[in-house]
Parts: sequence; C-alpha cells; structure tokens
Amino acid sequence: MVDTTRTPAQRIPILERIGVRQVINAGGTITLAGGSNMAPETTAAMAEVANAFVFIEELNAAVGKKIAEATGAEAGYVTSCSAAAMTIAAAACITGTDQVKISKLPDTTGMKNEFLIHRSHRIGYDQAYRVAGGKLIEFGLPYKTAAWEMEAAVTENTIGAIYHDTPNVGPGALPFPEFVAIAHKHKLPVIVDSASMLPPVDHLRRWIRQGADLVIYSGGKGIRGPQDTGLLAGRTDLIAAARLNGPPHASVGRGMKTSKEAMVGLWVALDTFLSRDHDIDYAAHLAQARALADFFETCADTRVVINDNREEWPAPILRIFPISGSWDPATVDAALMSGNPAIKIVAEWGGLLIHTHGLYPGQEQIIIDRLSELLPPK
Repeated sequence: MVDTTRTPAQRIPILERIGVRQVINAGGTITLAGGSNMAPETTAAMAEVANAFVFIEELNAAVGKKIAEATGAEAGYVTSCSAAAMTIAAAACITGTDQVKISKLPDTTGMKNEFLIHRSHRIGYDQAYRVAGGKLIEFGLPYKTAAWEMEAAVTENTIGAIYHDTPNVGPGALPFPEFVAIAHKHKLPVIVDSASMLPPVDHLRRWIRQGADLVIYSGGKGIRGPQDTGLLAGRTDLIAAARLNGPPHASVGRGMKTSKEAMVGLWVALDTFLSRDHDIDYAAHLAQARALADFFETCADTRVVINDNREEWPAPILRIFPISGSWDPATVDAALMSGNPAIKIVAEWGGLLIHTHGLYPGQEQIIIDRLSELLPPK
C-alpha cells in the first residue's frame, strides 16, 4: 500500500479545477474516501485500454481466470464492487442457470430464497443479499452460538449460508469448519464475504481452502485496484450462474457494470498484489502508527492502543480515547474533516480510530500537526 513516489501534500490539479478537496485517508480503504490508491502500472494499463473495444464477457472471463488462480477456486468473476458480488452471489444460489428464475429476480415467489447468517454477523452491507430477493435467517446470539441453532434454522426454503470475515462482527459465531460442515451436510453453498481483509496474500486463499463455495473480495481496497471492482471466486457452477445474473445480461445485476478499464486495472493490480512484499508495506505502516502513538502519549487525558494483529486488520490501527472527557472525539473528527486537505478518521465507541492502510509516507506528520491544535498537551 505504501507509495513512495508521492509526497505527503502533493497537489492534484484536476481536483483543484473541479473544486474538490483532497482527503488524507486515515479511515482505512473505505468507499466514502475513495477506496484505495492505485499503483502507476495499474492506471497506465487502464489508460492503455481506454480507446480499445473488447467483448466484455470475454474480458471478464480472462480476468476471472486470474481470480481463480489467485484464490485457488475453480472459477472467478469480476463484479463492480464487493457489495455487487454479494447480490450476484445470492442470485446465483437462488436461480442457478435457470433462465426463467433469473428473469424473475428480485421476485423469488416459489423459489428457495433463505440464507442462514449468524446473528453476530449482521452488518450494514448485508442488504445486498436481499437486493437479489434473498431473505436473511438469523441464528444464535451475538455473543454465543451452538451448532444445534444453525441446524434448527434450516428449512425447505434454505438456499445458502453466509459468513462474514471482518473485525466489525461480534464474537458469537461458530468456528468456520463447523459452519461449513453443517451447511454442506444440508447441501447448502457457503458464501464468505472477506471484502476488506487483504493483505496478507494468504487471505485470498484461506476460505476456498477451508471449504467455502463462493468468496467475495473488494478489488479497490487491499488489492489496490479500481474502486469499482470486486472479486467473486468459487465453484464453476455457481460462477456460471453469477455470470448470467450479472452484466451485460438483462438480469438483476445489469446495473452493476464494470468497465473494461476497471477489469484491466484489476488484472494488473491483482498481478502486482501477488508479487508485492507486503511485509515491507506493513513495517512502514507500523512505523506510522508508532509515530502517531508517540504523539498521543504527549497529550493530556488521552489513552492510545495500537492493534497490529494482521489477522484482524490489514494494516495497524490506533484507538484513542479521552480518559476523563476533557475532549470530545466527535468534535475532533469534525474539525479534521473541515480542513483542506480534509483528514478522514473514524469517531466510534467513545473514541477515535486511525487506520494507517491508506496513508502515504509523511502524512502521519500532517495528522499530528493538525491534532496538536485540537488536543490538550500534558
């Protein structure tokens, strides 16, 4: 993720012409701040194909082959984002390759349309499954789930099982091998959404290796591809059904188009991601996190914690809390957002979250300089 070709406060003339502020992204590879930063070779490839015509399905199949190789899946498919992949994955499970069913979505009258999901795994984006006509059936408790609860949730209308790989879920889910075993016992395909959990590279392969039937990743986060790309990988039959439910077909996913430029950009970004030394990137982001933590140690009424668990976060994060309430996290967040450049962090759970994943070298100092005006010194 670290791009040493760019200076911390580099001007982007086109944004100045349009009249839009730049953002220093300390909130992670989030959609509202533009996703990730693409490498020069990715943007060059996108420009190269911009004036060419191709058959979109042929190009998608070629990039899908790259996705399959990278994930260890039987087949792959490019979507317009990970949320689109959620919709198309649900559609694929509901309809298979039945053209009559495909033509009726999102109306699932007379079709199996229920997807099992841990109550602890409900997230704000899971509406995407319902866009295809899916119905989410919760089981378990937010803090604990028993195998019998998943078994009891299976009905004659159950068509799949959903598992979310993100630090934003609760702790109450069944272990994944047990989840898969129960789903497969009932011949239910397992969909795993792991949109934002890259790098490391092994996270691309872990879910297929452990038995998932469809896996979803964002192309515009850790892979550093175009923001409007997603990866759907899995069984050959389900990917064939996904293709029929997605563009350019007149189906439920028709509006979820991915341009030829974005597909080519994703191919290059994925190729680069697989060969990149992510340990070097991680070490650079960890140094940024420690520099920020050192600053917060000089602030009054402030507690800071670094989370550098790579299984939970692709790059180190910091959580900062007021101890006795002499400063307000929401006020600090708003002040950072109001500047030019704006600084995007996250105010949540009574504190602030700073994610180093999207920071260019030197931007941690800009954040420190701005925060030194807002937080009381010791």
